[in-house]
Amino acid sequence: MSEHDQSGKFVDESAASANDVLQAERSAQAIEQSYSATVERMRNYNKKMIEVAQANTAGVFEFARQLSAAKSSFDLVELWTRHAKTQTGILGEQIKELAELGQEFAGESAAPIARSFTPVFKKASSETSQ
Repeated sequence: MSEHDQSGKFVDESAASANDVLQAERSAQAIEQSYSATVERMRNYNKKMIEVAQANTAGVFEFARQLSAAKSSFDLVELWTRHAKTQTGILGEQIKELAELGQEFAGESAAPIARSFTPVFKKASSETSQ
């Protein structure tokens, strides 16, 4: 092998190594961005959970206040029925909101990492099939 061929091979290997390092750096940046976004989504989810807990606690105290003011057993049954119906609707909405946040959290958190690693996996796959 001539000196020129050896130099060319060395340049090719160096370029391939530099490309691998660059790809690894991009993957690390994607992970960092994904982590930051994940922390923000977790914060939003936790904030929503606190809002739900506050709303439910306020509802329980309001219900207890109404029960203490009831004059008859008929009033108690009516209050209980109305409260159960109202809380069922509220709970359904709360579950829907939390499920949407959870799905958004799961889907968006993985996307940057998947995009950054796709080229690496493709390259590895093509190298193993050769």
